[in-house]
Amino acid sequence: MPRALRPVSWLPLLLLAPAMAQAGWIIEWSTSATNNKGANVASQAATQSIAGNRVRLEQPHIVTLVDYGQDRFTLINPNKQYFWNGTTDQYVQEMTAARAKGMQDRMGDLKGVMAGDKEAKARKDPGASPVDPATLPPVSVSATGTTETIAGYEAVKYEVRVGGDLYEEVWIAPLDLSADLDGARFMAQQQKLAAARSGKSAAAGNAVYRNPEYAKLFEKGLALKTVSHHAAGSFERKATAVKQAELPVATFEVPDSYRKVRLSDLLDPPPTPAPSTPGK
Repeated sequence: MPRALRPVSWLPLLLLAPAMAQAGWIIEWSTSATNNKGANVASQAATQSIAGNRVRLEQPHIVTLVDYGQDRFTLINPNKQYFWNGTTDQYVQEMTAARAKGMQDRMGDLKGVMAGDKEAKARKDPGASPVDPATLPPVSVSATGTTETIAGYEAVKYEVRVGGDLYEEVWIAPLDLSADLDGARFMAQQQKLAAARSGKSAAAGNAVYRNPEYAKLFEKGLALKTVSHHAAGSFERKATAVKQAELPVATFEVPDSYRKVRLSDLLDPPPTPAPSTPGK
């Protein structure tokens, strides 16, 4: 009898094994930026893991976890072993509030800063303004006929224009990640994040992420290179390696030893500018 029972004892282990890891993707990125004077900003490397509608983006000083199935957002400061998480709406509200406070600190009068925003004055919280699609600028997406081999894959270059101005150049490779990342959920969250922007970039971002031609680019394709253009300069993200892999569930979880804090306490303050030297 004991021998007959042994196979049954393996059953819990067999049932648990699939939950310990899942098939997904690991993408290595190189990012760089140029300011509005054409000067290059130091480049950074980032690692992105994708599986089961969850994404982990690991950068030098911050880790971002996004659960598109649950519409949740998590930021981790590994140096401090702090984290913040909440819904995407909560993230947008807190980031918008932090931006408003920063403006208040710099200009001294929040009411004056918001004087031109009737909706902001009517709200008790500085959350993202509602977006009226009818007021957004027109978006055009066109293939350029140019191709480039990136991370071992041939990618086709597209130009995205907003109101006639070049907004983004994007190189799409025929890599289908739809089984691991729901494109509709991704675009829905990007719309929420874009709604929290301010100025001209807010209208452009909202228009792009609501454009069906733009969304169609990512239905069966992966952007291996993106160059975004804005008033402050440009930002480039380029894949250096793409591979399929088994990803541990812990990849998308916060370590138990980390402490939850307010979003404002999570991020390191920006470095203090060096004092100017007379004559320079």
